[in-house]
Amino acid sequence: MKQTKPKMLLFSHICSPQYVTGAEKLLLFMIRELLPVYACTLVVPTEGVIAGHARKLGVPVIVQDIPLVVPLYLALPHLHEELAAKLREPAWGGLIRLLLREQPQVVLVNTCVHPLPAIAGKALGIPVVWSAMEAICETPHTAASAALIEAHADFVLGISETTLAPLRTPGLLPKTTLIPPSWHQAELQPEGWTRHRANRRRQFGFAEHERVVGYISSSIFEGKGLEHFMQMAVRTSAVHPHARYLIVGNPVDAPYFERCLGIAREAGVLDRFRWLRFEEQVATVYPAMDLLVVPSLMAEGFGMTALEGMACGKPVVVYGSGGLAEIGQATGNAAYVAPTGDYDGLAGRVSSLLADEALLQAAGAQNAREAQAVYGIAAYRERLRRFLDVLKLQAPRLPRTVKGSGPAIYLLERAGLLRPFRTMAAFAAVGYRPEDVRLVPDAFLAGLPLGEPIGDAPRTARRSRKHRRTRRGPRGRRGSKLRRGRRAGKARRGKPAGGRKKRRRAS
Repeated sequence: MKQTKPKMLLFSHICSPQYVTGAEKLLLFMIRELLPVYACTLVVPTEGVIAGHARKLGVPVIVQDIPLVVPLYLALPHLHEELAAKLREPAWGGLIRLLLREQPQVVLVNTCVHPLPAIAGKALGIPVVWSAMEAICETPHTAASAALIEAHADFVLGISETTLAPLRTPGLLPKTTLIPPSWHQAELQPEGWTRHRANRRRQFGFAEHERVVGYISSSIFEGKGLEHFMQMAVRTSAVHPHARYLIVGNPVDAPYFERCLGIAREAGVLDRFRWLRFEEQVATVYPAMDLLVVPSLMAEGFGMTALEGMACGKPVVVYGSGGLAEIGQATGNAAYVAPTGDYDGLAGRVSSLLADEALLQAAGAQNAREAQAVYGIAAYRERLRRFLDVLKLQAPRLPRTVKGSGPAIYLLERAGLLRPFRTMAAFAAVGYRPEDVRLVPDAFLAGLPLGEPIGDAPRTARRSRKHRRTRRGPRGRRGSKLRRGRRAGKARRGKPAGGRKKRRRAS
């Protein structure tokens, strides 16, 4: 059946084999919402969980490793040196050939560490949508990172004002669009919350009268604030005997994780903690909690865990780190946003909820209402629709002829082969005009193999002159050699070399 929807290639920077990260989860969500409008194809560096989920949606998956450029996100001084090195790797040419083979109408790049697909798409005249899932770090070189994105993105989608703040430059401002994430309520399985609560609390050994304070992070490392959660837990456990604590996540820094557990161990309350390393069906875990804490120390791009907790009707206490503060403000939860790093403030807010059952229940009910109103699927789809209406006006302009900083002009074949035109006459004979030539980075040309030149090989100037001299005979180069030889012979016989010439002048 002939494809009628325009094709979009979506590039995921990772494809975890064990679990879905926040950025992968949001990308997969967006793909589902794009499917009615675009024929989506997902490009991943390796096989993994998100690739499997995409295939279940009927989305084709291409596995192709594409180097990341982390200094772009970290705003480091050697950004351009590392980028130049990546553009010299064989994977760069493979990426260009992928785009030429797939011929997408749109390229979507996920996260700020994945610039190569955007650079290749821009060089080929394909509209580039860059999805900013995280805020570029604030350093003296942040402007250089923003300038690189500005040069290669036609549109920038931000999941929060935090992610867009470093990109609100005069050149990028018209390109930026805020589309906060959402969720599909059915995936949270509301019809099974009562059952899941009973099953999970039985699994963890929590009684119904006990109040469970939860922590969830797909990857547990220092920036996710588990240490602060433990400090909060030790403080609240001392005044709330009915409080219990549940940690869900995979430790990627084992010494750090052990140090965190040591806080509860030294306080003698480790028996009140439970730990679940990984749970793909996290929707079955939220119901077991009575209160969710998200103590991230890093400027979160958004804070999907906090939003999901609210959607499940749970009170949520957070640090005001990046997008977490935005969620708190938008949903009327500013009172439950503690200053980042203030675990005493975190503990005070959690304690106020544990001490008042009516307040605990009311806060959860309000969160369910406000989360749906501000971030629900209806609001998401309306924002996405407005953006797609603008995107549809952009058509790809894939070039047939290209050139770099040098004079050579190349025919760019779909197989990713560059065929140089021998002469401008050969270029014109094929029917192209100078205005048809696309100027591309030299790295673009260096990444592709050269094919057979187009046009007849021109004769060099030296060969043409020699040919003419040979035909002229004695007055050409051969004639000169002949005269020199005759003069030398006369000199050897005692006659002046220039005698003949002098006699001619005398006569």
